Formats: sequence, C-alpha cells, structure tokens
Amino acid sequence: MAEITKDQIAEWKKQHGQIFKITPIEGLDVIYRPLKREDYIGIMNGQMSGEIVDPEIDTVKTCVLNDIPDIVYQEKGGLATVVYEEIMKKSGFVIVESEEL
Repeated sequence: MAEITKDQIAEWKKQHGQIFKITPIEGLDVIYRPLKREDYIGIMNGQMSGEIVDPEIDTVKTCVLNDIPDIVYQEKGGLATVVYEEIMKKSGFVIVESEEL
C-alpha cells in the first residue's frame, strides 16, 4: 500500500472537508471521509433493489480514500465492520449519547 503524503492529505481535505485516520490493525492506516447523505441514500436504494449485497462493504469502498486491496477485507473478516462503524459514527448516523428528560 502506498505511503500517504502530506500533499495527498491536503488534497483530500480540500476535496472532502473532514478526513479521519484509524489504525484498526497494527500497521494498517485507513483514511476515510464521512458518508454524505447522498451516498447513504444511494447505498440504501441499491440494497432495496438487490444491487448491493453488503452495505457495509459498499460504505467502506465509498468512504475510504487510501488504497486498501479487497483481499485485506477478506483476510481480516471483521475489518470492514470496524471501519464501517467508525464511518457511521463520524457521519452522524450513530447516537453518541442520549439523555432522559
């Protein structure tokens, strides 16, 4: 996997606004952007029509900016789920905290 440069990070920030990095597995940096509402609707519509088999993988492929070969997601069975959950948190699809009134 290619080294991520400061110039590449600056370009991604310019293009997407916020970007994030997680290291779910030692030695593997995953750079991603939040899921936009338009992306989410497209993924859900694809799932309803039967075009998308795995919405987690489709979300990850939509939002991960650096090149992570598909084989990595296959060999590390939980990787896509972990990355998906982080994307959903940073995209506002998960309630971080709620309070009873």
